[in-house]
Amino acid sequence: MRRLSHASNQLVRDSCNWQRLSLHSSLKPSTLVAGNIQRRKKHHIKASKQNESRQQLPSLARQPQPTLDCNRSRRPYPKHSAQSLSRLPRSNRPLTNHPKMPPTISLSEIPTLTLLYTTNRLAPSDTNQSNATSTYNDKISLIRTDITKLQTAAIVNAANESLLGGGGVDGAIHRAAGPSLLEECETLNGCATGDAKITAAYDLPCDKVIHAVGPVYARAKRAGAHTRLLQSCYTRSLDLAVEHGCRSVAFSALSTGVYGYPSVEAAEAAIGAVKGWLDADGERSAKIERIVFCSFLEKDERAYEEFIPQFFPPASEDPGAGDEAGDELMTKDSEETPDLPDVPTQEPAEAGQPDAKKRKVDEEETGVKAKAK
Repeated sequence: MRRLSHASNQLVRDSCNWQRLSLHSSLKPSTLVAGNIQRRKKHHIKASKQNESRQQLPSLARQPQPTLDCNRSRRPYPKHSAQSLSRLPRSNRPLTNHPKMPPTISLSEIPTLTLLYTTNRLAPSDTNQSNATSTYNDKISLIRTDITKLQTAAIVNAANESLLGGGGVDGAIHRAAGPSLLEECETLNGCATGDAKITAAYDLPCDKVIHAVGPVYARAKRAGAHTRLLQSCYTRSLDLAVEHGCRSVAFSALSTGVYGYPSVEAAEAAIGAVKGWLDADGERSAKIERIVFCSFLEKDERAYEEFIPQFFPPASEDPGAGDEAGDELMTKDSEETPDLPDVPTQEPAEAGQPDAKKRKVDEEETGVKAKAK
């Protein structure tokens, strides 16, 4: 069967070839030559037209080539509409005119605790800490946003020990600040856990960046040092801010990312550390006008909303606010009013005679005894 099918296929191919040969043999040689000459003419005409069009175009080699200057400043982008921006490649879209790019946030736009309580955006707590006070409610702020957009004097970066950038907030700050931040961090020789170092901010809207190295929760908890190391990051950052004249500081939620520190525990430790730093030295704390707790994730924001009212309650619910005001008023009155002698409560007595009050009591007792007899 295979041999028969192969033979039949061969016959078909032979018949096709025979038909082609018969067609060519029926044509005269002059006809074949004329057809070839006509096709060649068409090809030459087409090629000549292409050459003429090329000659009309200006030569690229004669045009002056632009020189690339890497040190020149970036040219400003023209203004684009939202529709035209969507058509541009992402790399060519202007950063300042991007419709979804959040603007920078000035310090006056960051709400204080007093404003949050007044506008009912922060609810008071049912239970307060023993040392709770509303004294710093105009100094403490709470906001959920991108920390790289805050126009505070300094922001605190959740850095690692190498200070060479990483993921999360650390990577976002390095990307927004530009490569110059990494170049300066390379000269700092790293940083120990619980400590902090300060650099310039470069392309960020703030003035300084404080790099605080928080603890890895699981490792530090085994040693029982997780709370101490985390609170040390906050107090050390505030010390650096005062040393460099930064009157406003914005903290990110340190160690709550890949370092695994629970947001609730981290918020309580952070708020307690800041309040302890403010209470420790009034002259030093007066050099800081604003301390901002900035969170990017909802879990961190909820943790701060839970513990901030316990440490910084509203002024109307602060038990010490009225006592402090009363003590201040009494102190002021005592300073303005001169010391006067006490009002006499008994009549002056003659020499050798008992006091009038005592004599009256003796007479009453003598009369009672006489009646009894």
